[in-house]
Amino acid sequence: MSPLLKDYLNQRVVIITTDGQCLLATLSGFDKSINLLLSDVKERFTQSSIAGAYVLQGSQVVCCGPFEDSGSDSTEEVAQLQNTKNIVDREHEIWKEVWRTEHGDAL
Repeated sequence: MSPLLKDYLNQRVVIITTDGQCLLATLSGFDKSINLLLSDVKERFTQSSIAGAYVLQGSQVVCCGPFEDSGSDSTEEVAQLQNTKNIVDREHEIWKEVWRTEHGDAL
């Protein structure tokens, strides 16, 4: 993957992390472990700025690819990707039930 990243240096990229976060940033640098040096980092869906400069460990990177911009930075175009976070309503209740199934009622 590293040799291909050189084509994206100083360009806008979309990065998906292992926790499902989707980032839009400028790729400022990288190393052979895919540690990424990013600038102008924004959360892809909320458009909130995360950092001016940011280092993302290679072990956290699921994929990194070019952001194909049509020349407009409108929220409508930026939000076209679906949210990649696995959010489950009342997840704590599901895990509580799993615990009870495996261990009985001893909480």
